[in-house]
Amino acid sequence: MTKESHEAQQLLQCMTTEHFVLQTARAATIQEANQRANLFLTAVSSVTIALSFVAQVTEMGLPFVLFSLVLLPCLFFIGVATFVRAVQVAIEDMVHARGMARIRHYYVELAPAMQQYLIHSTHDDNSAVLVDKGFKPSPLQYFMTTAGMVSTISGAIAGVFAGILARSLFGLGMPLAVISGALVFAACILLLRRYHLRAWAVAEQRLAVRFPDGADG
Repeated sequence: MTKESHEAQQLLQCMTTEHFVLQTARAATIQEANQRANLFLTAVSSVTIALSFVAQVTEMGLPFVLFSLVLLPCLFFIGVATFVRAVQVAIEDMVHARGMARIRHYYVELAPAMQQYLIHSTHDDNSAVLVDKGFKPSPLQYFMTTAGMVSTISGAIAGVFAGILARSLFGLGMPLAVISGALVFAACILLLRRYHLRAWAVAEQRLAVRFPDGADG
């Protein structure tokens, strides 16, 4: 065995090991996102049940309002923290996916004949990662993600809090309280979505694309 072939074999072994490490890391990110989402949904369920019991006992009186004004901000904080971490986890998963695509590109460079047998992409640009997941770019796809789901529920919590605050402290009527809650709900979703887009854009700018789709002709 020549020195060049020995180095190529060692490099291939290192690439295979790195591919396995990235695959394990992707599984870990998915598991963490699911666990955080489950924790948040459990907290939402617990607070909802607690508020329903307090509402029955106090007949929607002042204790219920005070109980809501204390619990809902805490629940909203949990939602925002879960959302931010879900965005970070999604970015980590994207980086791992692009790393795996680069390694597959190396495999194809060594053996071009295996290109037709690969399902996943060998290009590490954004469009290739989306195709790799079987998705097409769509604004509605955001709400199907863990971060999108958490942001929607967090926005609903903020809207309910704003409605209760407007109704109890400012003495607004029910229609105005509902409108204020709806406005806060929409604003919260827009702000969280804006944060998501900016964080994703910054991560993509920091990650250089080495093998864009179409670069091989």
